[in-house]
Amino acid sequence: MTRPMERVWDRFLTEDDRKVSAGWPKRKLNGLGRKAALLVVDMQMTACGHDRPIYEQMDEYSGACGPHAWKAIPVQQVLLAAAREAGMPVIYSKHVFRPESGLPFADPGHNFIITNAKSEIPSEVAMQPGDLLIEKQTPSCFVFTNLPLLLSNLGVDSLLVCGNSTSGCVRATCVDGVAHGYKMQVIEEAVFDRIEMSHAAALFDLQFKYCDVISAEQALASIRASRATAS
Repeated sequence: MTRPMERVWDRFLTEDDRKVSAGWPKRKLNGLGRKAALLVVDMQMTACGHDRPIYEQMDEYSGACGPHAWKAIPVQQVLLAAAREAGMPVIYSKHVFRPESGLPFADPGHNFIITNAKSEIPSEVAMQPGDLLIEKQTPSCFVFTNLPLLLSNLGVDSLLVCGNSTSGCVRATCVDGVAHGYKMQVIEEAVFDRIEMSHAAALFDLQFKYCDVISAEQALASIRASRATAS
């Protein structure tokens, strides 16, 4: 008998949780629609920090995800290269504040102020010509941004999601994306969080309630299929 694939949340489930999950009617997967885009959520240095234990760098990067981020970055590099080669739209978000806005977090010392180098995207996953950017000031990429307008203009009805952080901006974006009628798929190895439990719990919630949590391999297959369909 084939053993079920282990999921990232399995080790956090209690025995009662496992019994409830086993008897819980499984949500039908969304799949992808007619046209998908790759959405890269808030890949900024302040959230990544250095590739070393988080507690060793909190004085420099108070919000760093450290090794969790740098484990996801090589996966994101593969996905980005495949999407660009396939002609799939690549959309980045940045959680950023401009000093002239006067918003509460538009303080010169804030990590997400646009003049702070920590708000920039690491060179390893930097934007390329043709990629699109949205700036946001709330957790969700859909709230007070032009993302719905961009997606409508591109004819996109599905999003493959990677980035930061699983329990924060990724989760908020996916929940709002579903509410807006988009088919949302989160790429498990390409998202990350500071706390492993938060990462696993967010993916569990998203998979069982809102959207599809897929592997990088599945995402790559979808990207390559989109190229074949377009050609």
